[in-house]
Amino acid sequence: MDKIILRGLPVGCVIGTLPVERTAPQTLFFDLELCGDFSRAGHSDDLGDAVDYTAAERCVKDFAAGTAFRLLERLAYACAEKLLERFPLLDRVTLRIRKPDAPVESDSVELEVTLVRS
Repeated sequence: MDKIILRGLPVGCVIGTLPVERTAPQTLFFDLELCGDFSRAGHSDDLGDAVDYTAAERCVKDFAAGTAFRLLERLAYACAEKLLERFPLLDRVTLRIRKPDAPVESDSVELEVTLVRS
């Protein structure tokens, strides 16, 4: 299985359970692992045979910016589902979200989910 990895995609969205977190967007950082069989693009050198990773970034940014989920888990699963829906070449998506402004003593909270096309 082939893999495209995108790291550190900044995305502004409303996320969190505390009242202060519900008032304004905060910046989250997404890492995406987009997995599938990309051999056709490897032989053709044609973007039409590939996963357009600029479009994948835009898909995540546009979707997440329009949400106001309370939990990172819900946001992560919803974004991974969108990617699988939008890009038929993908068989598996691993999505990692880092929330640097989480209300914890640690410097950030990070969540990772993996969805496999059924």
